[in-house]
Amino acid sequence: MSDYFGITRERVFSPGKVEADAAVLEAVAVRLRRFGHVVSVFSGDAPTWPDPDGATAVFTMCQGPGALERLSSWCAHGVRVVNSPQAILNCHRHRTVALLKSAGVPFPDSILVQTDARVSLPQWVSGGAWVKRGDVHATEAGDVVRVDSVDAARAALRAFHTRGFRYAVVQQHVPGTVLKFYAVCGSFFHCVPPPAAPPLPVAVLARLRALGERAAQALEVEIYGGDCVYDAQRDALGLIDLNDWPSYAACRAEAATEIAAYLHARDVASGK
Repeated sequence: MSDYFGITRERVFSPGKVEADAAVLEAVAVRLRRFGHVVSVFSGDAPTWPDPDGATAVFTMCQGPGALERLSSWCAHGVRVVNSPQAILNCHRHRTVALLKSAGVPFPDSILVQTDARVSLPQWVSGGAWVKRGDVHATEAGDVVRVDSVDAARAALRAFHTRGFRYAVVQQHVPGTVLKFYAVCGSFFHCVPPPAAPPLPVAVLARLRALGERAAQALEVEIYGGDCVYDAQRDALGLIDLNDWPSYAACRAEAATEIAAYLHARDVASGK
């Protein structure tokens, strides 16, 4: 059996969710140990990490440049990392927009802009749009801003520039019900509709799962979650966000079991 390193998300990327993020990673470690694996868990913020050997596999929630540089070095030496550093980078919005568009994934009109430039914004901004930081998922209030005019969008971009964000995504607002989902590549899917929302038809759930899997393949991510909007009147379903390794707070126990089984199956398939 392989040894595993589990690496928690850096605190700066887990505001208000440090315990929740760590909990799902620790739960995966517990289940991997039941398979007979030796698992060490340590912080993504640690100044030094232990060195993996040829039999070590890694599961990680890290997102920062320093951690991803270390993980990329490990990958270059043959260490398997889930999610891979490239997949994590693909979930940064300034890459996600182009990758999803290229893959033909249903996605609202979105443009990547420099926050310090007075860019020409599309007319649809005045009908409602979202301005989002151009790198990782929202980590604090103000990382995602609803706007209803070009002036408001420009003000949001200036605020992002002041905070040090070079890029932002301006995304057209799509009316409908926001559905959160959590998944593991090819093996697990859990949808969370808003409170008091009517149950989703089975066929819509199947479409939602297929949409999430299609987006995950485009971004090369294995453990993921995201947000979709479903417009029942038009029977339209579209993705608005996909994130690498969420906290799985709505389904932690089941998700941890599935993630551990997924990692173990990959270990067995590799002959380790």
